[in-house]
Amino acid sequence: MERKVRILTVSTLAMLGVFSISSGVMYSSMEAKQQQKKILVVVQEKRVSTEAVDLKLKKFELEVNTPLSVKITDYLDCAVTDEVLANLKLDTSTVNVTQPGTYTYTITYQDQSFEGNIVIKEPATTNENSTQTITLKTINIKVGTPLSTDLSTYVIEPLTDEMKAQMILDVSQVNITQAATYQYTITYQNSIYTSNIIVTNDQPTLSVGDSSPSTTEEQTPSESSIEEKEETTTTDSSTTITN
Repeated sequence: MERKVRILTVSTLAMLGVFSISSGVMYSSMEAKQQQKKILVVVQEKRVSTEAVDLKLKKFELEVNTPLSVKITDYLDCAVTDEVLANLKLDTSTVNVTQPGTYTYTITYQDQSFEGNIVIKEPATTNENSTQTITLKTINIKVGTPLSTDLSTYVIEPLTDEMKAQMILDVSQVNITQAATYQYTITYQNSIYTSNIIVTNDQPTLSVGDSSPSTTEEQTPSESSIEEKEETTTTDSSTTITN
């Protein structure tokens, strides 16, 4: 019995040894295969030209409120390659198109900077219009009368269609439902002209017991009408006597 146990133990150990050796051989074989694998890495380099360029920029003259172009080619006065054009940057942030003056814009290429000028000027006007002045009328209307939109109604001088196109009429302060004197304005060539619109009642209403100067003056027609009635009565009386 004891011998059988020993034989079994020896056999077990022998099998474990064989298994360990087999595992070692397999691991060594797998490691060798992994080492045989090669990894191919391709690195592509993109070369960017660092050559200096000589850019010639345009000088612009624009009228006030003319939008600026965002295309870089509109500012170049020379030909450039597509590669250079792709690396150009435009800066017009210092240009104020609403205010006349001379401004500087910039185009940069890598470490180089180029400057150009943009002149913002007032719109061209003819000598006739530049010295033209207008004279406004004093308008009298009755309560409830609509205000005219024809500029010739308010201006004494003859007006052309071109002059009318430059005028802005403002009658926003006029209340046609209330008798009073109101101001209106016309803006023309950066000047503002002012005159009055007088709104009057057809038949002014008198207040009883009103002692204001305007009421006293308005009572005069009433007294004259009474005198006319007395004269009529006297005439009738004389006629009666004659008969």
